[in-house]
Amino acid sequence: MVQVNDMYYAWSPDEDIAESGECGGAVTSIMKFLLEEGIVDAVLAVKKGSDLYDAVPTLISDPEKIKETAGSLHCGTLNICNTLSNYLNGAKDMKIAVTTKPCDAMSIVELMKRKQIDPENVVMIGVNCGGTMPPVKAREMIEKFYDLDPDDVLKEEIAKGNLIIETADQEKEISIDELEEQGYGRRTNCRRCENNIPVMSDIAMGNWGVIGPLAGKATFVEVFSEKGAEILQKAIDAGALKVQ
Repeated sequence: MVQVNDMYYAWSPDEDIAESGECGGAVTSIMKFLLEEGIVDAVLAVKKGSDLYDAVPTLISDPEKIKETAGSLHCGTLNICNTLSNYLNGAKDMKIAVTTKPCDAMSIVELMKRKQIDPENVVMIGVNCGGTMPPVKAREMIEKFYDLDPDDVLKEEIAKGNLIIETADQEKEISIDELEEQGYGRRTNCRRCENNIPVMSDIAMGNWGVIGPLAGKATFVEVFSEKGAEILQKAIDAGALKVQ
């Protein structure tokens, strides 16, 4: 049985989801499972808008549309808590699973204390976060330092102290410290954040901690609440996730 503080490697048994996800599609799979089983009424997540630099909060009730939110958008500087509290009545009318960066999760917990968000109706699926980048500055940075067209970028990732930019035919990486010394890189608040893992979520997921042959193919999962443990166990039992 899954217990609070347990840790797993997890990945999707669905090859399409595994391929579209950042590291094995575990986040996408668990969100899809929550909808299919009726554990939640909707999922509040972020998807790509007009391009990689346009992060759009989206409420999804159709499990087949969850794949639209797969992958990371480091240039999306949203606080999803605002959407949950101001536009979805604090989840008082429906059960909602929400993907949360640490800052999102902290904001949601504070509004739960103030009874502006219903904790019984919210499942927080946390995502580990190394920081976000302002979209306009990010485009300028990619042109100036990477000598690439920002519209050609398919993926960006911070790994081992470098900001990695990928296009269809090449990959370039530069030290994030060097970029930030020049006034680019992550937002100032993100640089001084000490809460990279959202321990106040029900489950936290990310690529940190995955080593060996599963690196890049699986998600590291940490369980932080009884609710999270119960959900993860149900997903495993149903075959919605493969774990190790």
